Amino acid sequence: MNRKEATLKGLSGSRFGSTIFLLRMAGIPFQMKKISTIYAIYMRTVIICFSTTYLGTFGDVYVHRDDLLRAMATVRALLPFTNVMWIFSYCR
Repeated sequence: MNRKEATLKGLSGSRFGSTIFLLRMAGIPFQMKKISTIYAIYMRTVIICFSTTYLGTFGDVYVHRDDLLRAMATVRALLPFTNVMWIFSYCR
């Protein structure tokens, strides 16, 4: 009986293709041998924009700490940003 041996690269590409695509869209060069210049510019732009947004939410909570409703609404957005920042730092 002749069976084709499944390669690990083919299996990981089919199983985790959408996750790899999302990581690449987030600016993480995951499973890429060579990075193009345009992708490097895109990656830096994503990092700068996300870091600015992350720091801006911290500043918004600090500035509006007297207004509990607005501070809690901003913290609600800050918690997922913190999770994304941790995942981004871990994958880099």
